[in-house]
Amino acid sequence: MARFSDVWLSELYTKSDIVDVISEYTTLNERGGNYWGLCPFHHEKTPSFSVNREKQLYYCFGCKQGGNVANFIMKIENLTFGESVELLARRCGLPMPQMIDDKQYRQVKEKKQQIAAMHKLAARFYHDTLMAPEGKTALGYLKRRGIGEDAIKRFGLGYSPDKWDSVASLLAKNGYSAAQINESGLVTAKNDKVFDTFRNRVMFPIINVFGEVIAFGGRVLDDSTPKYLNTRETTLFNKRRNLYGIDLLRRQRSIKSAVIVEGYMDVVSMYAHGVKSVVASLGTALTKEQAVLLKRYTNDVFIAYDGDEAGEIATGKAMDILEAEGLSVRVIRFDEGLDPDDFIRKFGMAGFAKKVKAAPTTIGYRLEMKKHEFLLDTEDGREGYAIEAAKVIARIDSPIRRERYAESVADQTGYSVASILSQMHKKNSNENTNANYRYNKTEKTAADGSQSAFLACAMADVRRFADVADDISAEEFPLKSHKNLFSALYDSVKRGIQPTNAELLSQLEDEADRNEAARLMGIKAAVDNPLVFLKDCIEKMRVERREREREALKEALRGAPVDEQRKLLAEIGEIDKELNQKRFE
Repeated sequence: MARFSDVWLSELYTKSDIVDVISEYTTLNERGGNYWGLCPFHHEKTPSFSVNREKQLYYCFGCKQGGNVANFIMKIENLTFGESVELLARRCGLPMPQMIDDKQYRQVKEKKQQIAAMHKLAARFYHDTLMAPEGKTALGYLKRRGIGEDAIKRFGLGYSPDKWDSVASLLAKNGYSAAQINESGLVTAKNDKVFDTFRNRVMFPIINVFGEVIAFGGRVLDDSTPKYLNTRETTLFNKRRNLYGIDLLRRQRSIKSAVIVEGYMDVVSMYAHGVKSVVASLGTALTKEQAVLLKRYTNDVFIAYDGDEAGEIATGKAMDILEAEGLSVRVIRFDEGLDPDDFIRKFGMAGFAKKVKAAPTTIGYRLEMKKHEFLLDTEDGREGYAIEAAKVIARIDSPIRRERYAESVADQTGYSVASILSQMHKKNSNENTNANYRYNKTEKTAADGSQSAFLACAMADVRRFADVADDISAEEFPLKSHKNLFSALYDSVKRGIQPTNAELLSQLEDEADRNEAARLMGIKAAVDNPLVFLKDCIEKMRVERREREREALKEALRGAPVDEQRKLLAEIGEIDKELNQKRFE
């Protein structure tokens, strides 16, 4: 884990309010002194994700993940600790200090910087080639698709020439080694030969939220396959965590809603025709990570996938993912065979605006899809649709909206609104619908006891812990995470530091240790006399340790030689004598 001075980290955590940071990823509501929301790390319908502003920590009672603001950024953005700290510093305008040497962090950071620099060189080369005589065919293709110079410059579009080593040679001339070039994702190695990954393709630079070119997508100019080719994943590029067009979305000051499409050309074409808030997933179905990224900039999303069967299937999956992240979703539908690029070139912005206005909610869309599965001119068809429609309507929280959709289904099937709602309640009766916020609840585990109580109190009152720190050792803690937490707390106190929760979490390198620490920090250690309480816990822990030792000796008795058994029994007797004496003290 990257190391920074305690003073600088303390300032960073003070300026990086954890509630403000996490609110960019999931909606938080204040209840009972804490902030609660849906966990961004696992799918859930009932909020179990808790954020404590005073302690500057988070903890999820569902997936048991917890930590400080830097730990949150590490996990949500898939970054190292050093990269997470750097992102937070950039966010709050705090200059980065000289980092205490960390070889692994430095190597990863340098590798990412090298790959980004190589991609920047390649992007300039591809764009210059597009605008040169060599790119005449590719430029003509874009213009026929309605892509003008403004959009070409805005997206940095380019052309990869039909040669084997244009980019490989470019990178080598700029001083990059063969190993560095291989790691860039811009070349492909086969049979001990290296050649450009992209040849004779229109190039779409993939740019992250920081404005760095991190990968490319390339489209053929003819009917050859594959139609689209994407950069393989690298140290810099993870396709699950990025969206094409997200850099332009980030630059906009006010975003009411965003449109999500399937392809690069859809994004560029729609942007060129006036739809500015548009992004696309990167050659895969929409992911949870992409939904979380999109939620930073808007809560309202329009899905505008292709009008074919594959597009309908992808729409259904995308709806589930976006709704799970708390986004408001509507679906723009195109006639079969049309994609967003085809549609907007044919009907323009005015036609697209009509589609937006008519876009159904996800409930309306699901009902329409269910309707297509039945023949409504038959009694069996109407009955089947009514039953399936009731299942869809059951997903609605608002009773008023439920009744509105039930009335629509009743008009189409001839069944009463009451019978449709009754069918819906029949479905719900078999499910656990008792969903409550876990306000002010402290999770207890089988391992909780004097060790957990001691650590919870020690972290809540570090000054009192300092008074008893030398009266106990890490060996009193049977759990590895408790040992590590005690050691981190002890080391801080011995250095004359009374760490905050956030600072203490930064010292724990293992994620499991941070999760357990965050859980214990959430326990309310309300005791009349913390010093007396800590001393009592120490005595109980010593007794518990001796009891564990006695149980281990009893286990060793089984199958032991007679002479060894006498020795073990004597040791057990000494422990029993010691424990009996403590009971009468």
